Amino acid sequence: MKTIFCGTFKVSQPYGPGHGGLDMVGIDSPDIISPVTGTIMSSTIIPKSSGNITWEWGNYVRVDDSSGNRYYFCHMDSRAVKVGDKVKTGDKLGVMGNTGLSFGNHCHFETRTKGNIRTNPAAFLEIPNKCGTYTPDEEPIKWVKTAEGWTYGGLKNAWKKIDNRWYWFDKNGIAVTGLQLINGKAYAFADKSFRSTVKECQLIMTDQNGAII
Repeated sequence: MKTIFCGTFKVSQPYGPGHGGLDMVGIDSPDIISPVTGTIMSSTIIPKSSGNITWEWGNYVRVDDSSGNRYYFCHMDSRAVKVGDKVKTGDKLGVMGNTGLSFGNHCHFETRTKGNIRTNPAAFLEIPNKCGTYTPDEEPIKWVKTAEGWTYGGLKNAWKKIDNRWYWFDKNGIAVTGLQLINGKAYAFADKSFRSTVKECQLIMTDQNGAII
């Protein structure tokens, strides 16, 4: 199953004649996330006074994948991305809201082809095209080695204790190494694995005698 929310969500109106997308409500979180890797093509709000029917979407974001398929996320309370941004699956796009022609907090989600032809978003998400509550299968978070360094899930600007060891992930989601100034305080992180108890990127802590723990 693919998803546009973290955790459990419900479908309040399915896709069909007269309704070009799925109306979805995040239950565990109001944050809307990208279900694909792609590029932000639109991140805007169209005023009703413009005469453009797109005003009904309120705050909306469009993501295009590498094949040109289009994904629309509408009625947002706020947007977290701008045109030209590159996003990965799971990256935050904005917060569910009630802007535009909307009657309660939700996200109107549409999928379209490169030629702008509407497709069934339920089929894309691999869920039934009907009202109901759904929970994505949870996959274990794993360390991933990139050219920039180690990542762990979507953590950014955050501390995380993993296997009883502390790590700091910077704004790009990379586990930092070496000396770092975080929130005005200095910390040291291992720049490589050494000894049997110290892992790469681990916060280096010492006991009262200065021994590494």
